[in-house]
Amino acid sequence: MNKFLALPQGVKDFGPEKAEDLCRIEESLLEEYSRWGYKRVITPLFEYLDTISVGLGSDLKHKLMKFVDPSTGEVVALRPDITPQIGRIVSTQLKDYNYPLRLCYCGRVVKFEEKGSGKEREIFQSGCELIGLKSEDADSEIIALALKSLNRLGLKKVVLDLGHVGILNIIFENIGDLKNVLVSALKKKDQEEVRKIIKRSKIDKEIKKVVLSLSELYGDRSVLDKAKKIEQFRPFVSELQNIINILSEYKIECDISVDLVDIKGFNYYTGVTFEILSEDAPAPLLVGGRYDGLVGRYGYNVPATGFAIDAEAILSITKTHIEDNQVHFIVIPKNLELRKEAIRLAEWLRSSGFKVILDINKNFARSVKLNKANSLTTYGIIKLESPTKIKLIESRSGVSREFSNLEELLKGGI
Repeated sequence: MNKFLALPQGVKDFGPEKAEDLCRIEESLLEEYSRWGYKRVITPLFEYLDTISVGLGSDLKHKLMKFVDPSTGEVVALRPDITPQIGRIVSTQLKDYNYPLRLCYCGRVVKFEEKGSGKEREIFQSGCELIGLKSEDADSEIIALALKSLNRLGLKKVVLDLGHVGILNIIFENIGDLKNVLVSALKKKDQEEVRKIIKRSKIDKEIKKVVLSLSELYGDRSVLDKAKKIEQFRPFVSELQNIINILSEYKIECDISVDLVDIKGFNYYTGVTFEILSEDAPAPLLVGGRYDGLVGRYGYNVPATGFAIDAEAILSITKTHIEDNQVHFIVIPKNLELRKEAIRLAEWLRSSGFKVILDINKNFARSVKLNKANSLTTYGIIKLESPTKIKLIESRSGVSREFSNLEELLKGGI
């Protein structure tokens, strides 16, 4: 391919079918959010670098896609996440609203990825934020909504993976300068490396025992029983157990696993964290958790929890509904004298919710054989032979039916 026509690493085009599938996923998610009382907000694609960095933290500032605004000379950055933007909106525009706030969104974000990683950089992100409640009921609601949203898309065989940042906080408060190397080892789930780090540390023996116990703190729900034996962990374990009990009242359909040493988003979250996984996807379909400190970075302290869905990841594992991508009818008048009747019919069908191609000049009909054109429709092809002769060729059966006028067709033919 001509290099001038190539796209940058990590971005791509979407053809008509895939684009329509993606839009359908986003619309379905927004509809589910709305049923739970969540109202949509729309945030800008880019902001001033300093503003967006407030919510993300200084450690991510150098990983943003940024450029100089030619009209002002200011440095701006493409958003890598929408949640911090919502935190800014809450702090600056929604402080006088009645709380809790239930907000949702759909939009693209641009993430930093190392060259050659093969990962997407442009993500279609959709999610919800429950702001103003600090309770297990709030955490349970946001998790249940996340699961129900995926269920709505036909995803039933998923795994809910729960964690709690509070447990890692206890460890890192006592480990001093070894934090960074321990974080690296925990990311890799490298238990041998964890043991080496702890062995050469000067931390208290009791803390060493706690850190070494981390190797047993991921798996099924029985992990919580093991973790509860460690006194420092008990408040966080009880919180997770209560949330699991509340979730059972929502009649959720999924397996539940526990990972108390998951450090993804450690600097972002402040409490319960969760991911939703599928065996058909290499990465989580959805991530979320409590982030009580984020909104406060913009000047208004309020608790919050939420989740973000990668809509394209869901698209990759859901079945494409071919019929939903098809038009319902193709309307073909025999000649231009029948254009008025053809337009009238097409407009009536569209107003009734059908997708219709109006092939006035028979361009579509010429480009494909009639039988093939018929296979591209859900219901069939309508041919206007004359004002008193209308033919409907049904897609599924191939049967041709004739009607004497438009009213007869609309009344009994469709």
